[in-house]
Amino acid sequence: MGIMMVDCLNNDTVRQFLCATQLAAINLKNISKEVDFILTILSHPILKKYPLKTTYITRFLKAIISQMENSGIELPDELYLKYVEFIQKESNEGPFYKHYVLDNDIISNELVESVITIQESISIVSQGTTGLCTWQAGIALSCWCFKNQDKLKDKFIIELGCGTGLSGISACINSRPSEYWFTDCHATVLNTLKHNIQINETHHKFNCKYDIVQFSWNDIEDLKMFEKKKPDLVLAADVIFDHTMFEPLCSSLRYFTNNNTTEILLFCTLRNPETYTKFLETLQEYDLKFTQNILPNNYSILLQQECPIYIIHIKQNVSHA
Repeated sequence: MGIMMVDCLNNDTVRQFLCATQLAAINLKNISKEVDFILTILSHPILKKYPLKTTYITRFLKAIISQMENSGIELPDELYLKYVEFIQKESNEGPFYKHYVLDNDIISNELVESVITIQESISIVSQGTTGLCTWQAGIALSCWCFKNQDKLKDKFIIELGCGTGLSGISACINSRPSEYWFTDCHATVLNTLKHNIQINETHHKFNCKYDIVQFSWNDIEDLKMFEKKKPDLVLAADVIFDHTMFEPLCSSLRYFTNNNTTEILLFCTLRNPETYTKFLETLQEYDLKFTQNILPNNYSILLQQECPIYIIHIKQNVSHA
C-alpha cells in the first residue's frame, strides 16, 4: 500500500520542509523514518507547478544524506537520484513558492486542500520593499487566524502591510469575516498578492468578500476611504522594523481607534529591543492604550522563533486631543 498524503502532511518535518524552514531549525536525527514522506512530497504535481527554491531542496537532501551516512543507514537509490536531479536544476531562477500547512490535524488526503501556497522573493529586500517574502510574525499571524476563527467571524477586517498575503488568505479561507481588506503601499507587493490569491482560490473557497487596496500610512487622504466604513479589527505583522515609519503608522492606528470600537492586533518580532521599545514609546506619544503578550515558543512548528514574537493589542484611545 502506498504512502497516504494525509500521513505526509501530519509530519512535522514535511511541514517545515514545505515552507523552507532553515535547516538549523529542523530536527533531522530521525530522518530515516521520514525519507519516504519527503520523496513522496517532492514527486507531487503541486511542487512541480509551484516549486520550492531549488538550492533549498538540494541543501535539504544533502543534509538528509549526510545524516543517514553518519548514522550508518543505507540510503535508498531514489534519494540519490532526486539529489542529482535537483543539483542539475540549480540554475533555475524561479519563480519560487512556499507551502504552509497551518492545521495541526490534517484529515484530507489532498495536498492542495491542506496548504496555502505563496510565491515569495528569494531576497529579503527586493524591488525596494521587504513585502515580497513572508516574515516570522506573518506566519504567526496566519496561525493565529486559523486558531482564533471565532474572533474573526462576521467582522470587517483590515490588514496593514499585507505583504505576500499569507495571513489574509488564512483568514479568508479558514474564518468567516464579513469582509477582509488586504492593504499595502507598494504596487509590486499588491501584484504578487493578487497572484497568490489566484493560486489559492483555485483550491480553496474564500469565505468572505475581500478587496485589495493600495494604502499609505503617510497619506492622510488615504484614510478618508475609512470614514464611512469603520473596521472592527485591524491586523498587522512585522511592520515596526523601520523607525522612520513609526509616526505615520501610529497616526493611522490612532485614526482607527477614534471610534472606540476598532481593535488592533500587531504581531511583532523582537529583533532589536531598542527599536521595539521606541515603537512602544511612540504608541504612548499618540495616546494609544495597549497591552502586550509574548507568543509561546511552541505556538507552531512552522515558526523558527529565533527571536520572541509579541502581540500588541490596542483597543481604544486614551484621549482624543
